[in-house]
Amino acid sequence: MAETDLTTETSNQRRDSSYATNAPSYFPMHATHGVRGGQTVKRPLGSLALGFVVGGLFSAVFTSPLAAADRNSELNLQAEPLPQYLEALEKAGRLPAETATIERLRELVVEAEGLLVRGDARAATSLLFGVVQAPRFAVFRDTVSFENAEFILGRALARGHAYQGATRYLVSVLARGSKGPYFVPAYRTMVDMALENGRFAETLVALDAAAPVELLPSDSRDERAYLYGRSMWGQWQAALAAFMQVGEHSRLYPAALYFRALVAVERGDYPEAKAAFCKIADQKDHNKVSFNVDQRFFRLKDMARVALGRIAHEQGKYDEAYYYYFAVPEESERLNAALFEASWSMSQQGQFAAARAFADQFDRLFPGSPLRPDVSLLRANLAVKTCNFDGARTEATALVARYEPVAKLAAFVRKDEAAREKLLHRVLQGNTQNSQDIDGQLIEILKLDDEFREMIGMLADLELDLSEALTSVKTWRELGTLAAKDRKQLPAAASLEAVKVLEEAKQLLQEARRDRGFAGSISKLILDASAAAYPVADAGPYEREATQSRALAERLAQLRDDTLLTLRGMVVAAIEEADDRLRGVLAQTRLVHIDAVVGKKKKLEIQIAALVQGRIPIELLQKMQAEGTIGDDEIYWPFEGEQWADEYENYR
Repeated sequence: MAETDLTTETSNQRRDSSYATNAPSYFPMHATHGVRGGQTVKRPLGSLALGFVVGGLFSAVFTSPLAAADRNSELNLQAEPLPQYLEALEKAGRLPAETATIERLRELVVEAEGLLVRGDARAATSLLFGVVQAPRFAVFRDTVSFENAEFILGRALARGHAYQGATRYLVSVLARGSKGPYFVPAYRTMVDMALENGRFAETLVALDAAAPVELLPSDSRDERAYLYGRSMWGQWQAALAAFMQVGEHSRLYPAALYFRALVAVERGDYPEAKAAFCKIADQKDHNKVSFNVDQRFFRLKDMARVALGRIAHEQGKYDEAYYYYFAVPEESERLNAALFEASWSMSQQGQFAAARAFADQFDRLFPGSPLRPDVSLLRANLAVKTCNFDGARTEATALVARYEPVAKLAAFVRKDEAAREKLLHRVLQGNTQNSQDIDGQLIEILKLDDEFREMIGMLADLELDLSEALTSVKTWRELGTLAAKDRKQLPAAASLEAVKVLEEAKQLLQEARRDRGFAGSISKLILDASAAAYPVADAGPYEREATQSRALAERLAQLRDDTLLTLRGMVVAAIEEADDRLRGVLAQTRLVHIDAVVGKKKKLEIQIAALVQGRIPIELLQKMQAEGTIGDDEIYWPFEGEQWADEYENYR
């Protein structure tokens, strides 16, 4: 295993770790409403106003990640438009008639926190908007309960990937001062958002503006140091210095250790990297310092164990590598890599029985792994090294029979655009479970990582959000018509034909993933049909809001097309990698065939030479001795070890 393999894999580990995710973020559209030309616009509201306003605005604020379209833009902290709507609702008597009290505020905060704990971030956000932005609760702005409401609202928005909206409320909490009861958790939430959306430098600017470094408590200083280290990644000295400042009691200390180890790997300093990885992987219960761990720590611990195994392998310490690989638990996401690499280490050590056992367990636990061709090749090589030449030829023949057609398909798909489009459509549709057909077998060995699966989910969210944004345009038009004409019935669509086209186009949205040109065309058709069915000019006093919802839909459509293009590129890259890998595996398999034939020929020559000299080969002697001591009604059963695989549960 080359040194580059270690650093490349650890780079993948950094991306997979929840401490180091690079998920896209979202910037909702915010603008000031209610004032035009210096005068307040009077907007009479119909009986459906409350549902329209909360639903329409909320769909624009709380959606899936959208900041990938503007990842380099600065954090937008404009004012929310909701207070003007709530104030208008209060004046129109459309809000529930109740007096704002501190007790009611606390009840709403408790209710919202319960919703968030149960996973309903959307409902929690909708409830808290009506608290934090409502004029009637403004008198309690300086209370702890109101600060708690802002903090929970920030967390709920962050949970829904509405990062800029979350930043607004979390910064408001931080601006109250470091002595506040929610300062530390708000600071942590800001750091978590940065780790999710990758905006390290921008978040640091927002944090430093809201809370000067010299006034930070120790926990927040550790959080900031870690975030600064992430922002300086690639500048090894600066990043290392930042990670060194993270205190041992910080929740991010294990992650800081991991990145310190990665810096050492980049420098080729394996002893230093090993020392840092060991602090994570081999934490002792009697240590005076216990890590402040969360659900991410255990994945990080398994990653550290695999990294230690790779370092030991690089140094030729195969027994040590075996120890670290074997320490990876069976429920770990890293077990497949650990088993495969442990088998190679034992093969290098000359422990062929152990290497075979690891390969067998890999086959049992991961029958659909992309590493199956490599493991099959390893098994064939192990058979050659143990002089089981017939077994080696059997393994090699089975490997060629299974993967040569797949390799031919990979080479064909790599060159033929029509075949590639067909395979791309199947992957993007998520139809990857059936590996009985040849296309499914190729998809099975594609190395599509967590980032790809996250983007598939993001694509589905964007398609849903696009539909919601277009519905928001319709909602503002309906509300504007009711307000302008004081009607009690919703207005009809401007074009029934356009409505029909719009609904049919929405149904074709997922099908449009098949063809790159068709995907862009269907997005444009949806936008055009929506504009014809629900003209924004009919929104009356809410024309601005309808126009902005239309602009949001256009940005969502563009982002969806860009995301689809990125996914296609990832699949194409995976196909090319699979083609190159299968070519190499099949070429090495042919060498195994040759080695097996030559090895068997040499073995027979040695046996014949021994018989000519009057010596019986040991393997023949043992067989003859055993057969000479059993009766005709008995069976010879060779020794298979102290314990058989089926003698006890969980045989490993």
